Amino acid sequence: MKQAIIFLMGVTMVVACNSKKEDKKTDVVVDPPTTTATEEPAKDSAAIRAVIVDFYNWYNSNYKKLMSFDLYSSLKKNNAAPYKLNWEEVKRYQAFVADSIPQLGDEFLKNQKEMFTKADSAFKVDVKDDVPVYFDYDWYTNSQEDPSYLLDGIKKSGKWIVSVKGDEASVEIGAPEDKNYVSGSLLLYVGMKKENGQWTIAKIGND
Repeated sequence: MKQAIIFLMGVTMVVACNSKKEDKKTDVVVDPPTTTATEEPAKDSAAIRAVIVDFYNWYNSNYKKLMSFDLYSSLKKNNAAPYKLNWEEVKRYQAFVADSIPQLGDEFLKNQKEMFTKADSAFKVDVKDDVPVYFDYDWYTNSQEDPSYLLDGIKKSGKWIVSVKGDEASVEIGAPEDKNYVSGSLLLYVGMKKENGQWTIAKIGND
């Protein structure tokens, strides 16, 4: 009887140890400066970084192409309020983004179209505002800074926080001059989504 009890205790201990090993596989992997919760943290983190850096390299060299679209115009033809959104030009603009910038995914285009819809509504209400709402900052840098400034900061930053949950991820990039970076003190926030097996940018800025 005693031998049977000892045997059962031994089996229980082995099962418990194996269970702990299995639990350990699903723990959040912390690997500063990048933090991910995924089955392949290093692979996802590297892919996400590459997509962001590749996009901003492209944007730094080609942003004037995006600025060449006349997305809105003045109803009085004097470049002042009231404004209207040029939907046909918006369609051409988004077609260009879809065809030319693979780092920006379908979710990004969807979110951007919602922004255009909000701008269209705002133009009809704010008929005297000389600054066209949603067009007073760079959507891709989420600031009024030159793209080269942001690209330089991204490349120099030593603090990336990447959080992956399934097919979605969030990325916080700390400013390179901020040595005591904490979450919330950002150079840039980027929302990511995996589409057709590839990580793409879904959102820029966390406003």
